[in-house]
Amino acid sequence: MVKKLESSTRLRVSEDCCLYYLEKHTTRLPVAEIAAAVGISERTFYRYFPVKADSVAPIFDHMTETMNSIVVAGPTPDLRQLMIDAFDTMFTSRITSRAAEFFPLVFADPEIWALFLRKVQEGETSLAPLLASSLGLPADDNRARAAAAAVASSTRIALERLTTAGADPSVEFVGLLDAFGDQILRAPGRPGPAPTNVPAGPPG
Repeated sequence: MVKKLESSTRLRVSEDCCLYYLEKHTTRLPVAEIAAAVGISERTFYRYFPVKADSVAPIFDHMTETMNSIVVAGPTPDLRQLMIDAFDTMFTSRITSRAAEFFPLVFADPEIWALFLRKVQEGETSLAPLLASSLGLPADDNRARAAAAAVASSTRIALERLTTAGADPSVEFVGLLDAFGDQILRAPGRPGPAPTNVPAGPPG
């Protein structure tokens, strides 16, 4: 219970830090200024975040936890749609709902961007056994790992496209996920969607 409370407090402080970054339009601020802005001491700041870039880490962890919780709670034959819904739900917090403002700041800070890439990798690792369960596969099955890699890569590239081209991340995520092929999130032996607009054959 204490650990959960500590995690919740750390997330709240992280959100306050990120709101301040958004207000200032940069993450390149002294720790003393950030700590004062969010109402904590520098000592407390460093207790929560050993390095300044870590002040954003709980936001990324929360995104991963949100996606994973939807996968666990919503087993469905349409795993592709579930992942799309999970992706969209990641962007409903008071920070991530401002993704178009937030991720350019992340991208512009090499240390925070490196942290983001590491968190994407961690998210892929944690998602793989959950997808394995949904796909009816062993936890360490390569197909489940490939599916998790597809989701993680689609997430990363969609957010890069948001940052570099102003693209809609939800649209980008769907397109990227589909680029991996319609088998990637389908259980072995499960038929794909029925074909549409199939031309009629010659009269028999």
